[in-house]
Amino acid sequence: MNDRIIELRKKQNWTQDEFAERMRISKNYVSLIENGKKIPSDRLISDICREFGVNEEWLRNGTLPIEKTYSTGVDEYSEISTMIGEKDPKAKQAIIDYWKLTEPDKKLFWSFMERFILGSGG
Repeated sequence: MNDRIIELRKKQNWTQDEFAERMRISKNYVSLIENGKKIPSDRLISDICREFGVNEEWLRNGTLPIEKTYSTGVDEYSEISTMIGEKDPKAKQAIIDYWKLTEPDKKLFWSFMERFILGSGG
């Protein structure tokens, strides 16, 4: 599992520090996991799978496809919404505030966003 964790971290071009911060663990713990000296907790494994969108069985055992598939009734939006609610209170509030806008204000918001995104090269 340690090799797969290293693979995921490196695909994002994250240092051990960045990975540790993102997963809310210490850099030392990341090093111990990556060197095979510690086994991550079930909670950390779940967090890694959610963050990187990979199957838990792949992370644990190297089996099944690497990409996470969603079971019936669960989609990417639902999972991301859950993550936002848990990890990003500002984004959560922005979504709530957006939902409360009037339809004309939503159109104005999207007009601005399209210009912002296109203007930034995205």
